[in-house]
Amino acid sequence: MTKFKDIQLKLEAFIKRFYYNELLKGTILFFALGFLYFLFTLFVEYVLWLNPTARTALFWVFVVVELALFVKFIAIPLAKLFKLQKGINYKDASKIIGNHFPEVNDKLLNVLQLKESSAESELLLASIDQKSAELQPIPFKLAINFKSNLKYLKFAAIPIVILLLTYATGHINWFSDSYKRVVNYKTAYEPPAPFQFFILNESLTTNENTDFRLRVSTAGEVVPENVNIKFNNESYVLQQINPGQFEYVFSKPKQEVSFQLTANNVISKPYVLKVVEVPSLLHFEMHLDYPSYTKKTDEVIKSTGNAIVPQGTKITWKLATKATDLVQLISNDTVQLTETASNKFETTKQVSNPLDYSLTTSNTQLKNYETLSYSIDVVSDEHPELHIKMAVDSLDQQSLYFHGQVSDDYGLTKLQMVYYPIDNETDVKFEPIPVTKSNVADFISAFPNQLELKEGVSYHLYFQVFDNDVLHNYKSTKSAVYSYRKLTKEEEENKQLEQQSETIQSLDKSLEKFEERQKELESLSKTQKEKAELNFNDKRQLENFLKRQKQQEEMMQNFNKQLKENLEEFQKDKETEDPFKEDLKERLKENEEQLKKDEKLLEELEKLQEKINKEELSEKLEQLAKQNKNKKRSLEQLLELTKKYYVSKKLEKLQKELEDLAEKQLDLSKEDKENNTKEKQDELNKEFEDFQKEMEQLQKENESLIDPLKLPQDKKQEEDIKKDQEAATDELGKKEENQEHNKEQDAQQNQKNASQKQKQAGQKMKSLSQKMQAGMQMMGGAEQMQEDIDMLRQILDNLILFSLDQEALMNQFKVIEVNHNKYATYLKKQYTLKEHFSHIDDSLFALSLRQPKLSEFVNKEISEVFYNIDKSLDQFSENNIYQGVSNQQYTITAANNLADFLSNVMDSMQMQASGQGSGGQGKPEQGLPDIIMSQEELNKQMQEGMKKSQNGKPKDEGEGKEGNEGEQGDKEGEEGKDSNPGQDGKQQGEGEGSMSEELNGELFRIYQQQQQIRQALEDKLAKEGLNPSGNHLLKQMEQVEMDLLNKGFTQRTLEKMMYLQHQLLKMDNATFQQGQDTKRKSETNTNDFDNNSNNQIPKAKEYFNTNEILNRQSLPLQPVYNNKVKDYFKQDND
Repeated sequence: MTKFKDIQLKLEAFIKRFYYNELLKGTILFFALGFLYFLFTLFVEYVLWLNPTARTALFWVFVVVELALFVKFIAIPLAKLFKLQKGINYKDASKIIGNHFPEVNDKLLNVLQLKESSAESELLLASIDQKSAELQPIPFKLAINFKSNLKYLKFAAIPIVILLLTYATGHINWFSDSYKRVVNYKTAYEPPAPFQFFILNESLTTNENTDFRLRVSTAGEVVPENVNIKFNNESYVLQQINPGQFEYVFSKPKQEVSFQLTANNVISKPYVLKVVEVPSLLHFEMHLDYPSYTKKTDEVIKSTGNAIVPQGTKITWKLATKATDLVQLISNDTVQLTETASNKFETTKQVSNPLDYSLTTSNTQLKNYETLSYSIDVVSDEHPELHIKMAVDSLDQQSLYFHGQVSDDYGLTKLQMVYYPIDNETDVKFEPIPVTKSNVADFISAFPNQLELKEGVSYHLYFQVFDNDVLHNYKSTKSAVYSYRKLTKEEEENKQLEQQSETIQSLDKSLEKFEERQKELESLSKTQKEKAELNFNDKRQLENFLKRQKQQEEMMQNFNKQLKENLEEFQKDKETEDPFKEDLKERLKENEEQLKKDEKLLEELEKLQEKINKEELSEKLEQLAKQNKNKKRSLEQLLELTKKYYVSKKLEKLQKELEDLAEKQLDLSKEDKENNTKEKQDELNKEFEDFQKEMEQLQKENESLIDPLKLPQDKKQEEDIKKDQEAATDELGKKEENQEHNKEQDAQQNQKNASQKQKQAGQKMKSLSQKMQAGMQMMGGAEQMQEDIDMLRQILDNLILFSLDQEALMNQFKVIEVNHNKYATYLKKQYTLKEHFSHIDDSLFALSLRQPKLSEFVNKEISEVFYNIDKSLDQFSENNIYQGVSNQQYTITAANNLADFLSNVMDSMQMQASGQGSGGQGKPEQGLPDIIMSQEELNKQMQEGMKKSQNGKPKDEGEGKEGNEGEQGDKEGEEGKDSNPGQDGKQQGEGEGSMSEELNGELFRIYQQQQQIRQALEDKLAKEGLNPSGNHLLKQMEQVEMDLLNKGFTQRTLEKMMYLQHQLLKMDNATFQQGQDTKRKSETNTNDFDNNSNNQIPKAKEYFNTNEILNRQSLPLQPVYNNKVKDYFKQDND
């Protein structure tokens, strides 16, 4: 029975396979017949264009047919497969199997029938098992062949072929249009128009505020000429591009637009142009938060994303948008902005480097729709800039002047000078320099200024400036490194002496050019006098001469300035005052003032050469000749005096060097044998040889003087010193040799001999130094001063004699006629007086080469005397008596002025000589009480003199009158002449007519005594440094002296003298009170003096001729303009 069950299972499997086959066949047939009927239905609609009713019937028929086919071919096989409906049974199956397998035939059916038999016996069961065993190997499922269904596929290919042919021929619309109508069977469709509208745009969607170009074409039997579009209750005509092609532009639509196309009564279906709302950026701001070091006010930039900002600036972007869901800041690192409110976005970013970025807006429909690109240019805080100009003082070569300019982007904090010894770089010192906090600043500095530096030590120095960048720890910039070595006093004096020597040599050469100019001037004057009118060559010659003369004037001023500055710098730290130096400085100062005055004459000549006024030109040329003669004379005197001064100072230096060398030699003689070596003695020998060479050179310089000094030099003693040094050297050499051969006893003897010779040489050097010092005292001592005083007294006597003779001769010319027989005699006498004055001039010139007290005033008055004598001779030769007498009056005035000046100089020299005395002894120094008593006595003498003056009467009124006439005549004859001589002449004439000789003598004595009182007070103040008001009092005394000379006995002068006495009494009282606490005052004075004495900054400013840049606050400018400002202030103010 088991085998029968297997047969049953195999039948079950067969039945399922049978229905699977039926389902497969039904699916193919359903697709073929159903699709074919679907195409048939659409074709019917396409051909007949049914109305809605017929289309409804056609639609539902199609549905019924399709359902019937589905039930027939799909539903029933499925139901039988899943035994929802009765299908074939085992017998039907066995028949099908028996028909397929011949060997089976009816065997399977018989087995089934035996099984159905009600009688059961073993034989029957055995028979069933046997039959089942026979059928068991046969595969029943093979009776069903799935491939047999392939024959039905030809039916399914029919509709597919139809569809492909329709598509290939371009008539697919037959079915598509019919399908729409059949599906929408209730909708009424009109028959097709002669043409159709086709929208060529891919999409009827556009962005807000963007033009949309609608492209339309027509297809059909008819091509319309015009196509209209209707929307918003308005109609517009489309523009025809080609036949059957039209277009229309919707201008920036903001909302959806519904439209239809019409043409030839054909209306298209409604279309809708959809408008997408775009994410737009309405406006935005950038809030700039500047770093604190820039000192810039935070600002807001609107409507632009470009900016130039300092490094480290925090930028906050604030955006207002529309229809925006997302805003991004796209750069190297993209940042999404935070939405703070509806359509409000912001973000913050600190920028340290240049930033190129874009702002993009997006919403759900449009991504990155709007992209705006901007750039942030970052200005890094540059290092401060430092530009330095360095100049060396052309005079002392020991002062470095610096003119610098510092600048920075945003401001400065500190400027300092750093200096240190080259051999000890760790000993760094800082000197702060005041600087403004603005962007650009100028500064002037000097080195060493008031810094305490060691002599003979080399230093390095540089400048360092710091900006205000706190973030980077105050960036700094250093200047180039400068080197400086502070000379020792000895080196400094040597250098100053060399510079002065060079200046003197240049002045020597300029004297030769003076001779050339003088010859040219004589030639020009001669040409001008001989020719009635100057030709072109003469004018050209005059023009060239004036140019050369002007150059010479400038050169003279430069030389004078150099001499003066060198003189001021030389031994300026010396405590004791050098009278000769002070007088020479005063003389140079006067010469400088005179040179400036002389420039006016050249300017007048330059103007006259254009006008060519013969008379004025002749007069100016004569004045120029006189002026040049004065200059030449002054130059010779200054050269000689300066040379003498520096010869004497160089002698002092050599004497000091010899004294120091003597000390070194004596010290070496006391050293033990290890330290007393031949090398050290050789060094001292070399120093003494250098001393001898310098003495020889000094002798040559001295001999080049017009009046050489008597330099103290003992050549024999110098030779003795040299021999002793050489002997000491030999002994030291022998000592070293003996030490090498271990001859200690001989070496000790050599050492002893060498020390003895060294001691002798040192003592002789000291003796020679003392002799030189004594000789120098003799050169500039009281004996020399007394000789000069005696010589000046003799000159003064001769000058007074000349003045009296000239006055007498003038009186004779006043009363003589031209045709008088003594006219020629008087004229010869005038020539004789000229020769007499020439001798006086020679003597004065010789004295002026030794005494700088004879100032420029002497040369000026001497020139006046010669000039007026020559003019008077010319006038008398042409029988112009009145003009000649006027010139004689000027001559007397100049001679008297000269005599007065020389008298004052002699008094000053006598006071100086009495102060020096013999061996330093002189008059006891006067105290303030003595000066007050002297002033009181002098006031009494002044009162007596006034009484005598009031009681006296004019001696000769006519003489004074003629003096006036003389003055008038001179003014008429000589236009443009300096008025001072004329005024002096008038005063002299009045004086001679109104004062007796006795009163004049008494007035002069009062003047001299007042001068001595002033000198005593000046000495007292200079020594003790008392009341500062003393300087004002000295000036008042000088004014009284001038009043005595110019105004004589007057009540006003007496009142001034009484006031002087009162001021002296007040000073005496103040000095007494001050003396109660001198200690405190002394300390205060020292501090103030040390703080201001050597400040070189004002001199540096004058040297560079700079003006300080005004303090400027940082301007709120963009960096590019800040740079322009910096560049502007960096420019040199040429």
